[in-house]
Amino acid sequence: MLRVSIVQSSYIKNLKGQVVFGDSIRIRKIIQTLQELGIDVSEIQLPKISKKALLTPSRLGNFSLNILPIHTSKNLPFSTNTDDIIKQLEFTLSINHLYKELHANRPDVVLSETSEVGWISSLVTKKMRLPCIIDAHGLLFAEQIGNGYQNWKKTFLREKEGFQNCQHLVVVSEKMKEYVSNEMGIEKSKITIVPNGSDLISPNAKYEKPLNVIYAGLFAYWEKVHDFLDLAKKAPKQHFKFFLAGKGANENQIIDRIKQEDIPINYLGYVPKQKISKLLSKMQIGIAPSTKDLARQIASPIKVFDYMAAGLPVVTPNIGDWGQLIEKEDAGIALANDSIESYVEALETLTDEYTWTRKSSNSLRVISSQYSWNKVIEPIGKLLLNYARK
Repeated sequence: MLRVSIVQSSYIKNLKGQVVFGDSIRIRKIIQTLQELGIDVSEIQLPKISKKALLTPSRLGNFSLNILPIHTSKNLPFSTNTDDIIKQLEFTLSINHLYKELHANRPDVVLSETSEVGWISSLVTKKMRLPCIIDAHGLLFAEQIGNGYQNWKKTFLREKEGFQNCQHLVVVSEKMKEYVSNEMGIEKSKITIVPNGSDLISPNAKYEKPLNVIYAGLFAYWEKVHDFLDLAKKAPKQHFKFFLAGKGANENQIIDRIKQEDIPINYLGYVPKQKISKLLSKMQIGIAPSTKDLARQIASPIKVFDYMAAGLPVVTPNIGDWGQLIEKEDAGIALANDSIESYVEALETLTDEYTWTRKSSNSLRVISSQYSWNKVIEPIGKLLLNYARK
């Protein structure tokens, strides 16, 4: 039986049953699919240190067993900044912990989830002569640029080193494949595209007036949630009702705007993954605003596939593989111009029942035929099975 160790951040693992991030959703689906293929899966979580723990030595007791030997890398930021100190500590702890776990698990191959974890795994597996596959859900350095992080060039170098060290790289979009090939020198033959997906939601959404319009996802800079708020202010109230579900860094700012500007939005807060399906089936339109920077050009937003899985036409800027998919499959409206006026016009188009029904049916067809989780994850299973012991 093929033995696979899946390496991930403990931050993703320790969400106490609440699936918040797309990273966690993708990882759980991969594990489930691999187990169904009869693969022996073990999970390894790399340690994370909070600022509170760093300032409270007694809280670091659990990490003391893995603090030696100390490891360094020229691709890590080095300063007295608290975040940089934490990054250095986590690097040493992760290297030592991973060595120990891989010696105990004795896998045939290592599958590392996200590029940052993949970089650490590639350093360890290279020394242990273990094959390593990195499933890079996105490019962290590109997100850091958008967030104003000054040391993003170090992150770029870490991601590049990990991609070069690993035996195979999984990316989420054609545009991501092109970027890492052209800008990081990774051979295209070494790259496999595995986008995100979803599973059909029952019951499907039905056409009803007024149309319920939803944004459900992370409140991060790249999601441009403020565009959704502006849309709710401008769209005709007699035709649409707006619903907002999610959480994230911009949460307080968004809540304050809704209250201060009296924006007609039903704010639902964080809705757990196990309840989001029921919510989406009561909606009619899914909105996916987005920045147009590199982080989004190469992305594969799970929310877009979840919208389609419920039968919602998706309104989104025409960027990335997902914008092209919406346009090609007529599963919503991909905006060439993502002005608020263009969003309003798109919503008005979808008030026509025939148009809405056609695009809703196309959304369901796309998920069923191309983007169910089992279908999109299948190539990862095939990659891993190549490492089965003869």
